[in-house]
Amino acid sequence: MVNLDSCVAELAEGFDAVVDKSLAQSEASHEERELLREKFRTAFKTNIELGLATVFAQTDSAKEHAPPQTEVTVDDLMLQEGALLRVVGRRNRYPAKAASLLGMTLKKNRTMLKGLKVNITREKVDLSGVTENHSEVLENCFVKVNSDLKCCKDLVVENMDKTSRLIESYKILKNTEEACLDNMES
Repeated sequence: MVNLDSCVAELAEGFDAVVDKSLAQSEASHEERELLREKFRTAFKTNIELGLATVFAQTDSAKEHAPPQTEVTVDDLMLQEGALLRVVGRRNRYPAKAASLLGMTLKKNRTMLKGLKVNITREKVDLSGVTENHSEVLENCFVKVNSDLKCCKDLVVENMDKTSRLIESYKILKNTEEACLDNMES
């Protein structure tokens, strides 16, 4: 199992290399470069630690190492409330469009949920040879199978969520890398 600190250290090394290349091309003084390098490094490490701990943390000890969430200011809450009021207002003014957008979202969610189901063929089972002498043992077996099946279903959903989060994280990192490379080239 990979340690969170070692992942952050490896990612920070690569990020430092990109920052060093970019700063080498800048016209800033040595002191300014060091200050910028340190600001970039701390911001990157804080954000990547928070992101990795939030997405991939499986134990409480890994979640304890995560830096605290950014504080929410009154201005942030006011902006969020204003955005929410605008959305509600649009839904109120344009109910047909809002209904169609919500319908599309519902359809996509249903399609995704159907993708999680396993296609099981149903066959008739001959129970004529089963005796009732061991009905309590058989009932315990059914309870155990039912709980195992529920656990497996939960694991499938959890793995699908982790996979989608991993794909999204890769896309974000790829876009960030491309943006950094574009900035270095220009």
